[in-house]
Amino acid sequence: MKFKKANPKTRKLLKISNSDRKFRLLQADRAFLRDLSRLHILSENLAGANHYQHLKGGATRSLRRLESAGIILREKRYIPGRGIDYVCQFSSQEMARAWGGRLPATGARRNEFHELITSELYYKTGRPKDFRLADQLTLSEVKAFHGHRPDAVFTDSETGQPVAVEADSGHYNKKQIMTKLSRWRGYRQVWGQPERVSAHVPTSANVYVHVLS
Repeated sequence: MKFKKANPKTRKLLKISNSDRKFRLLQADRAFLRDLSRLHILSENLAGANHYQHLKGGATRSLRRLESAGIILREKRYIPGRGIDYVCQFSSQEMARAWGGRLPATGARRNEFHELITSELYYKTGRPKDFRLADQLTLSEVKAFHGHRPDAVFTDSETGQPVAVEADSGHYNKKQIMTKLSRWRGYRQVWGQPERVSAHVPTSANVYVHVLS
């Protein structure tokens, strides 16, 4: 199952945001918004490194334009180990649906830092075309992973086999890590962790760990 893209017209977006201002989406804006629909949450730093790297000022000015047009929300956050950054999501569920996405389900059990690590792993793995978050998996896919959803899944372009993607914001202990590794034994796994963690994920032939600084 592939991720379904959408490419709504600017007129429709301004209608949703109830804005009457003149606005034009650039190619980089649309690429960013398509990734936002796939990942639900992105940081300004990720946007700057992957969509607006051609601009001298990075993503700041472009994201402010999208915010002013009512397309995204952009809020300042402290990211552990990285300092202050701006976190972006769609301005509403209706806006997110127009792009084929939804708002992030963050809260006590899923914090923004965890979700941003998952988003960063999308770029670290080369932007796989079928990279899908846990809530986008089919029941048969969940069953294949023994009923335990990884944070995301994509297909290995060489083997054609599914790859489990898991983010640890630094809070997993050794037992939790080993339990997850065991659940998906037999599958290639890609993990992301910050530099400071409670326990490190052990690497192996099937397990690769991105240390995100």
